Amino acid sequence: MLLFFVTGYGAVSQTVLPIPPNISSAYKKGTRDLSGAAGKKYWQNSADYQLKIEFDPASRLLKGKVEIDYMNNSPDTLRQLVFKLYPNLYQKEAMRTVPVSAKDLTSGVKIDAVTINNQTQDSTKRSIRSTNMYVRGVKIPPHEKVHVEIDYNYILNEGSFVRTGQVEPGAFFIAYSFPRIAVYDDIDGWNEYPYTGRVEFYNDYCNFNAEITVPGDYQVWATGELQNTNDVYSEKTAARIAESGKSGEILDITTVQDLKSGMVTRKNKTNTWKFKASHVTDLAFAISNHYVWKASSLVVDPVTQRRTTVNTVFNPEHKVFEPVINYAHKTVAAMSYQFPALPFPYPHITIFEGLDAMEYPMMVNNLPFEDKQEVIQFTMHEIFHTLFPFYVGVNETKYSFMDEGWATLSEFLLYPMVDTGQFKHDISDINKYSGTEEDLPLMTLTSQLSGKARYMDKDLKPALGLHYLKEMLGDKIFLKGLRHYIKEWAGKHPTPYDFFYTMNTGTGVNLDWFWKSWYFEKGVPDLAISKVSSKGASHKVVVGNVGTSPIPIHLTVLFKDGTTQILNASIACWKDGKRSVTFNFSAKKQLKRIVLGDNFDADVNPLDNMWEAR
Repeated sequence: MLLFFVTGYGAVSQTVLPIPPNISSAYKKGTRDLSGAAGKKYWQNSADYQLKIEFDPASRLLKGKVEIDYMNNSPDTLRQLVFKLYPNLYQKEAMRTVPVSAKDLTSGVKIDAVTINNQTQDSTKRSIRSTNMYVRGVKIPPHEKVHVEIDYNYILNEGSFVRTGQVEPGAFFIAYSFPRIAVYDDIDGWNEYPYTGRVEFYNDYCNFNAEITVPGDYQVWATGELQNTNDVYSEKTAARIAESGKSGEILDITTVQDLKSGMVTRKNKTNTWKFKASHVTDLAFAISNHYVWKASSLVVDPVTQRRTTVNTVFNPEHKVFEPVINYAHKTVAAMSYQFPALPFPYPHITIFEGLDAMEYPMMVNNLPFEDKQEVIQFTMHEIFHTLFPFYVGVNETKYSFMDEGWATLSEFLLYPMVDTGQFKHDISDINKYSGTEEDLPLMTLTSQLSGKARYMDKDLKPALGLHYLKEMLGDKIFLKGLRHYIKEWAGKHPTPYDFFYTMNTGTGVNLDWFWKSWYFEKGVPDLAISKVSSKGASHKVVVGNVGTSPIPIHLTVLFKDGTTQILNASIACWKDGKRSVTFNFSAKKQLKRIVLGDNFDADVNPLDNMWEAR
């Protein structure tokens, strides 16, 4: 590995972050900068997509035509195009890391025709390997555009729901429904990682115009904004939709009675729904002929008075979904005004009841969780993904901690803003599996994570690390760094190093020691109360770092008269390699008990976290 001896904000660092050659070359070429900002020579490719999709709920046949105007902004001449065929997860021969029932296995996406710059491509010039399609015989010089047209079809899965498919008869969440050109970037060239079901996505920022044709009694919700409301909805429904965009009240857009009366959509055999979305990484849509719809909106930008509409769409028999609109509304408000206190970036967020807990641009597919805390947690978590990986285009395929860590942190921070109930996050995985054979450093590629430690290393441990960092820096400095990172990389593709260096610059603090210990090393969190001594009113508590991870110290001192005293030290207490920290305090009281740790302090051995007076 090549090593940089430079911190993200230009000063010489005592800590070295190991950087692999493909990433270090980006700094040498000037596409990335050690300040954390995009380099002067930074580039990324983009495209305009025109989608025409017909979906038959009875047969689950999806027929489509996609026209792509793809811009090669790179300095390289592209001599092939790589496409993502995500529905091929259900192809019989495809590689998979998730179970799929035999009835859902198909021949995959059928490509009927491919034309490039109006020239029909010979089928011998393309090959399909699982979810990747390669089209050879092209030549796209730097800063030139190519026009691609593809006719295709596939059968949507009825069961084996993995982020897309039939939810129940009459309800479908349809994602990854069109061939799309893979990312070609300055780090890896073409993104050829196959989609196998677990590892998530990495897509370019593109513009989408979609026409989705479904039977006349179905409604459609999608990424982007509906362009022809009056053509597909009845006057009554269209008026309610318009009102919801102006009102902070929760409104019923579609009720059970509306559905029974048949007065929701235009009474045509089929309706074509037209959506437009600009500078987003994907387009997903959902349809139903029997789900109800609640909506409200709020001002997310007090300067421009821009509003975001919040929607929930669900089976009316599932009463647990009733309060979700309130949780979602409060989440968007909390994100806009409290953490990270940046205006919600998109015109709507729609939570559709599905069979997963998954995010898409402006869309969420959530299970009807029975437990109230789970309902709130997953609502917040999936909505927070709006920032990462969508507004800031992190590479989930390689580094899921770059978005899952933030979304999990949002559960810690936003829950009190959304609900007054008691919240306790389960961090047991990190205590059970840290340091085991399955445990790996956070910088491990997501595709290499498996087993019991998978959730810990892509979700929980990065969230706890950010939580500890926030405590060390304080809310003001931490938020300053986070907002700087978002501002620098909104609409772009940062690597973990861009994140590290941008946070260094934004906070004005050299955090390389923390990045190295928390992200690059296979640390074990384990603190212990090593010694307690008293002499009159003077007391001393020694806390040792038995493990290898920097963990904050939270001591609760209980006295025999029933009073308590709190002693804290941030993770910075371990920065210089100390193995123990001593707390001296005065109290004219007798000690009863000392407890180490709080609800967010990881520790593989809690048995040495309590001292009892004898």
